[in-house]
Amino acid sequence: MPFMETERSDQKSTYRWVVLGVSLFAFVAYAFAFQSFPPLIPSVKVEFHVSSDAVIALAMSVVLIPGILLSLPAGFLLGKYRVRTVGTLSLLGVVLGSVVSALANSFSMLLIGRFILGLGGAFVTTATSTLIAQWFSREDLGKAMGLFGINMPLATVIALPTSSLLSTSFGWRFPFHISSVVGVVSMIVFLTMVKAGPLTSPKKKGPARTALLNTEIWKVGFAWLFFNAVALSFTTWAPTLFEEFRGIPRVQASFLASLLMWAALFCVPIYGYLSDRTGRRKPFALLGFILMAGALILTGLSSGLILVASVLLLGISAAMVPAIMSTLPPQILGPTLASIGFGITNTCMNIGATIVQPSIGLVKDLTQSYAPCFLAMAVFAAAGIAMAYTLRIR
Repeated sequence: MPFMETERSDQKSTYRWVVLGVSLFAFVAYAFAFQSFPPLIPSVKVEFHVSSDAVIALAMSVVLIPGILLSLPAGFLLGKYRVRTVGTLSLLGVVLGSVVSALANSFSMLLIGRFILGLGGAFVTTATSTLIAQWFSREDLGKAMGLFGINMPLATVIALPTSSLLSTSFGWRFPFHISSVVGVVSMIVFLTMVKAGPLTSPKKKGPARTALLNTEIWKVGFAWLFFNAVALSFTTWAPTLFEEFRGIPRVQASFLASLLMWAALFCVPIYGYLSDRTGRRKPFALLGFILMAGALILTGLSSGLILVASVLLLGISAAMVPAIMSTLPPQILGPTLASIGFGITNTCMNIGATIVQPSIGLVKDLTQSYAPCFLAMAVFAAAGIAMAYTLRIR
């Protein structure tokens, strides 16, 4: 009997890495569809006669609006229904949103497609994070979230150059067709391989009010708001800014912008692992925001090789934040209320990204210059410094 119990424990320990991989794939499927749009901005502006940069940025912001409205309800739903069911239906929304975007015959219809994508994404982001918290204990959570934290960087480094190349060869609609296929594959994998983890039990759930009134989880949420405001506004606008004001060709401009995510791709797991080993989370988040602000200022004032170095520095700095922020909801609230914690942080994330992307477009409209756009992003990084400093964690 002891041998059988050990074998089951080993199988459970092994399977949690499978769940982590499936969760990562599901998030990447959504994020790939989301991040395929920035390289398409010039083509879509011509196709649908959109002259304003603030207006064209709505195609990114509208994806995030459902997350503002639905991330917190998603956290409650995940407490009542199986995560596999919620996640699979969410990925169906990702597929439908990509299809509608690909077939859009007007800018309004494109916005509808992007909104549908956001409906699915609001649940995907919460479901996948919650699933990992169900499978990994606090001792390994930083490492797991560090690996999971490569989700947006991985999707971005694939989406930006791929979307540029595909749109150049086959038109701006083709990247959305690819997003549809990726979404279908992810939905099938999620449906067949995901199951609830051992660290949550309906009998042990605490009152949701405990999570909603916890001030620390809201501090985490606002720190996550400022981080995503910076990161997503950079990946949205940097390709266009590099092309228009630094004369960098479109594909190369997209690749340069993706260096932020390339750096994060390799560094996020390392920071997550180090936070587990040291038992400290706050110093990583605080230092990350400080260095991000400095790197953005340098990006706005530089060109040539210094510009490349500043983007790499931004990526290395930004990588300190995601794994830390993702470990804190289950650390603060426990795994059984983690879904509500992730609902709060994802709501804040979407608010930040929704507001800032059109704001940077408006700065570009008003100034018609390069540096003010990056300096505006640096202001939000500075706000992140203040919020991370107030966290009462080690």
